[in-house]
Amino acid sequence: MLTSPIECLPVELLQPIFFASGHNVALLHASSRIAARLSSDYVYNSTCDHYLTSILEDRAAQTAAQTFLFASQWMTWAFFKSWIVKTYGPNGCLCGLTSDTGCFDAQWPPNFEHATEMVFSRSHLPRLAFIKARIPKKLLRGLWTADKVQFLQFLLWITSMTVDWSDPEARETAIEGRTQAILERSLEAVELFNHNRRLGKVATLSMVRFAVIEGGCDRSIVYDTMFTISMWGANVSWDCDTLDKWCENRIKEGSPKGQWLKTKLEELRATNRPGKVYQGDGIGYKHLPGGELNSEAGDYNGGPDDQLIVKQHKWNQVSTLFPYIWKFFCQ
Repeated sequence: MLTSPIECLPVELLQPIFFASGHNVALLHASSRIAARLSSDYVYNSTCDHYLTSILEDRAAQTAAQTFLFASQWMTWAFFKSWIVKTYGPNGCLCGLTSDTGCFDAQWPPNFEHATEMVFSRSHLPRLAFIKARIPKKLLRGLWTADKVQFLQFLLWITSMTVDWSDPEARETAIEGRTQAILERSLEAVELFNHNRRLGKVATLSMVRFAVIEGGCDRSIVYDTMFTISMWGANVSWDCDTLDKWCENRIKEGSPKGQWLKTKLEELRATNRPGKVYQGDGIGYKHLPGGELNSEAGDYNGGPDDQLIVKQHKWNQVSTLFPYIWKFFCQ
């Protein structure tokens, strides 16, 4: 294939042409040679500055460009963190302002490992909240490394990015990513899918069954999934012969998981029957009213590989914040 004249230009000329074009990512789409020659942190940082820190006149084009940036191979968690520090470090807050220009509750340094520990409000939004790009497929599938989970959590917490549910491939990737997280026993990834409707629908009883039968019944994953269903779902039936049989078989084998899961199912089936007492292991307890889960009931110490981890999720406490983000940046 013949090389076009612009592809033959030295990098010293390609860079200013790209910048003068308004960082037009169509140039990168059009020629892999141009994209390769513009591959440098200098260009990447400048492009992120252009598309991620301001609101451009053509919002549709900006959203498309943002989607392209996050889907690019060079957009790694390490690079994105370094760009954030470089961009917002001088002012000392993710809102992009200083105390003299309007910041009244500085969030710095960013909590990259646990993004939900950073608290924002309607009157103090992170500058990145206006980003409405699509979540890249590479962050919706396993292997669920710590970097991938942290990157996805940060984007969900700080930005307005969503899955492109109109894209069959993206939809299938998100669905498979959820099951992969269960099979990999990645509690952090499962929690993201369970507690963020931007990543899909509320889990169902079939998902619990999958986590038990196929996923080895990681108690933390099963509990979080059951809790999410009970919290978000309406009129959910917890009747399941497959799970009941699994519990019976594990109990016969002497596995404490069987009795534990049986206890959880009985709790959720105890809707509007407060005061029921379970005596399966000789220790009675009262079921909570309304079919609620009690993390202490039936719990046991199964060693380092079989512990029940229950978290209080910030996602459920700030569900009213992001509608205001959309309204603020669409004005």
